[in-house]
Amino acid sequence: MQLDENLLKEIEAGNRLVFKGDPDENVVMCTENKTYDVKEAETSNSLLLVPDLLYAASTGGDEVLSNNSMEGDSDTSFDKSNNSLNKSNDSDDGTREPRKIEFKDVVNSFFTYYELKPCKPRLSKLRKLLEATLYQGPELEYAVDKSKLLDYDAIFEQVQASRAEIDMELEKIQAVKINEHYRLLDFDYEFRVLSYMLDLIEENSWPLNRISKQITFDSLKDLVPVAVLEALFKFYTIETYKEENVQYYQYKQDKVCRFLARVLLKSAGKFNYAEFLQAWRDSVPEGMTTDESLLSGIAIVDKSSTPQVVWGFSESDLPDDINERFKILFRTKAKWTVDEISPYIESYATEKLNVNALLTKYARASTQNGVRVFSAKHMK
Repeated sequence: MQLDENLLKEIEAGNRLVFKGDPDENVVMCTENKTYDVKEAETSNSLLLVPDLLYAASTGGDEVLSNNSMEGDSDTSFDKSNNSLNKSNDSDDGTREPRKIEFKDVVNSFFTYYELKPCKPRLSKLRKLLEATLYQGPELEYAVDKSKLLDYDAIFEQVQASRAEIDMELEKIQAVKINEHYRLLDFDYEFRVLSYMLDLIEENSWPLNRISKQITFDSLKDLVPVAVLEALFKFYTIETYKEENVQYYQYKQDKVCRFLARVLLKSAGKFNYAEFLQAWRDSVPEGMTTDESLLSGIAIVDKSSTPQVVWGFSESDLPDDINERFKILFRTKAKWTVDEISPYIESYATEKLNVNALLTKYARASTQNGVRVFSAKHMK
């Protein structure tokens, strides 16, 4: 294998390097926090595998050893070894100790090696695995195929990503740990529980920055498993201040508003945009403010139609293959601005290939009413 400096340090430190991949997947190698693509590369010179190989410096007497340090550049050390060997052979004083020559077997020869390059973790499989056991509440657990429940070790074994990357993705997709297994909440069930939680604001006349975790849990513990309450409270709130050793919280306005927008869009199909905005404002707790920017990545707004319309269009529902993804994007909407399309393709961006570079590669740029827009590269 060809190692970069980081991988070499991992090995020298005794850390684990794990190869991952099912038979139908390209293999990757993972450290504790990074993922590397593994590709086989050819070399013009054969690589010989010789166990316990001795360099010239290791076969001579003290003088040879002192004149032939193997530290430093390997090519220089090899030259020094040969020079020392020549000096030893040319000496005629007869006093030097004979060199210790050993025969070694070449056990194998190679014409290829593995090339490791940092790559993005392949995390889309994680959501698919967890969607097989959606949590819909304790009353519907009888319908879940228990053989498909996954603990952390099972997830780590099947998902091509490092532990750190898996941990971040579990938090991003809001996976909940229930009885040692990681679960995604069914959308309707999450809405039901979040509604219970938000209703307590009005019931208790709480200011938005004075949400009591203790009262929330005491009020709902008979309706919702504690593990689910803990998870959703963590996902949707932030700490505000302490008073008399009691910590108070506030719901994350953008996160709550965005989720409630998804609830409206899920059941509506195409929605009159003005009516949607009003229904959205009415659905959020008093004091929270909705904003069109929160629809990014979950909905498409068509302002060219009469009347203007909006419909749900979630990034997570699109195919993983980038070519197929672009086909669906341009089939759904002929022209996109950078801001509109970015949420649907930014997961494919890398340090060397940003969103603009992706659009240059997969789309055609033009100007419409003074605004730069992108459309399918090969128009019919």
